[in-house]
Amino acid sequence: MTRKLSKEEIKDKLDGEELDLSLCNLAKVPIREMASLPRATIVDLSCNNLTILSDAFCTLRHLVQLDLSKNALTELPKDFGNLSQLKRLDLYSNQLSSLPVSCVSLRELRWLDLKNNPMQTLLPDIIGNCLKEEECRQCAINVLTYLKVLAANEEQENQARLILEREQKALEKEKEQEQKQLRKRQKQQEKQLKREAYEAMERQKKMMAEETDKAIKAQEEFMETRPVKPEAPTQEEDGGLMGLLLICTLLTLGVAMAIVIFCHHDATCHELLSSLSS
Repeated sequence: MTRKLSKEEIKDKLDGEELDLSLCNLAKVPIREMASLPRATIVDLSCNNLTILSDAFCTLRHLVQLDLSKNALTELPKDFGNLSQLKRLDLYSNQLSSLPVSCVSLRELRWLDLKNNPMQTLLPDIIGNCLKEEECRQCAINVLTYLKVLAANEEQENQARLILEREQKALEKEKEQEQKQLRKRQKQQEKQLKREAYEAMERQKKMMAEETDKAIKAQEEFMETRPVKPEAPTQEEDGGLMGLLLICTLLTLGVAMAIVIFCHHDATCHELLSSLSS
């Protein structure tokens, strides 16, 4: 059964520089309480139920000796190397198959126990047996050397990845510029086509206007040069002339009849008419 220690209980477990939190059934490290005890540079967390350490554990930079043996840790925080003052680290009997590369920064580390971990099977020549003090000191040296190689390889991979990313970004930028130039050329071509179509339409309008002007001018010239036809008398004028002619005819007939009658009764006139007729 796991439990949580109070601040007073933790203080009671402090003896000088040593803080003994072993065999406390802890499933979680009381980081805040430990941080409030900066003089506790030697901490024993062995024989608990720890499966993981939080990232905040890496803020306990005052630690010099740390015992995490006989827990169930499967991994250490990636920034575990921030515990730069650590000289002695006991990880015996956990479930660790690797250490974070940041542990290469543990330059003060002089003693390391990794036996009874999957790592011991994976890297037997590096970890060794860790049965004696000398073997644990050699384990610390070997592991740090191994981590330096890993760090260098990781740095090379990171650099290669960065170079690749830069090249990809450069290619993407170049492609983007090409696309931009292509769009610009397309817009220019579209603009040129529109301009040409507009100019062609304007020319067509001008030609049509000129043709219209020519037709109007020709019509005007034709109207000016054709002979003028006499105006036909109107119906009213025709009627007036006919009436006048009729009156004249009647008057003439009347005068003639009067002369005939007069001459018939007048002997002198009768003789004159007879002589004229003969």
